Amino acid sequence: MSYEAEKITKLDLKSSKKKSKKEKYDSFWNGIFYFCLGISAFGIILMVINVNRFRSKLISLNPDYRFPQYSDFLTCIPCMAFISIIKYCTQKYLIKICEKVMKKSYRFPKNEKDRELGKKYRIKLPSHAYKFSIYLFLTVIGYPILKDLDFYPKSLLGKGVLANMFKDGYPKSFYLNKPPLFDFYYMFCLSYFASDFFWLLKDDKQTDFINMLLHHICTISLIVFSHLVNYSNVGSIVLILHMESDIFVHSTRFLLQTDFPEFIKNISGITLVFNFLYVRVYVLGDIIRVLYVYITWKGVIDWFLIIFLSIIYLMHINWAIMLLQKMFALCFGTKLYDTREYKLSSDKKSKKI
Repeated sequence: MSYEAEKITKLDLKSSKKKSKKEKYDSFWNGIFYFCLGISAFGIILMVINVNRFRSKLISLNPDYRFPQYSDFLTCIPCMAFISIIKYCTQKYLIKICEKVMKKSYRFPKNEKDRELGKKYRIKLPSHAYKFSIYLFLTVIGYPILKDLDFYPKSLLGKGVLANMFKDGYPKSFYLNKPPLFDFYYMFCLSYFASDFFWLLKDDKQTDFINMLLHHICTISLIVFSHLVNYSNVGSIVLILHMESDIFVHSTRFLLQTDFPEFIKNISGITLVFNFLYVRVYVLGDIIRVLYVYITWKGVIDWFLIIFLSIIYLMHINWAIMLLQKMFALCFGTKLYDTREYKLSSDKKSKKI
């Protein structure tokens, strides 16, 4: 090999090793999320150590109040069984319907990549349909339960003010007068996220696996510990705003892998962007602000509940940036596509060649 040819080969190898802007962006955020995973593990340990002390103090100050019990979590067992049955039935009976609307390039693949994606989306489309249905269900039943609470905010079509959850000060703010089915709704949401966490670990890993792993760990921790110390007033609002927003997330992700007209996909995507920015960036950001201003700051539990919520908010900022990038690209005539991708064996083969 000549010197020039060898030099060109080395330059090609060097350029191939350089990360693209997207890879650098993903690496940056993954580094942050790995750090947050460490904080989350540390926070869970500290909260486990301190939760009984926090609870005991509140129970002693008002022994007549029916404070949340560890036995409440037994409700999750039948709920998780019910959710698993629904998921199984959805996967089994919707798969044929989803195959008919799936992209033609996946149904009749002309290359290895489309063949692999077809196999994955054959399973994933019913999953999106299932998640769309359960988020719609949890929003529809959750809103009537929560809407009349004096702290359910107008920004989520309520009549109250967020700061009202702390208006009575410590410790009275912890003795929430809960409406009927409030605790059941809270436990059902926990059951869903616990079930989804299991499927997250079991299913094929997507490029945002670390994000979703961190999201589920923080969400489950927030629900469990907020219930035990009766911070479920805050938790109920955070839960329902996530449920409402995820309706648009999964309807859009479903449509993007089908042969529905592009204008329908674009309308769904644009609706998702505006809803996500309003609900998960503006409203959730306002909840964190109110918490920071009015929270009792009585110990480790307070600190780590707001830290976990802030980690979830940080992930929303990342997702919001990606959604805005897609919307910006759409304005210049680029087709929408899913922000999440699969690691394909065909990609590995092409890199080896």
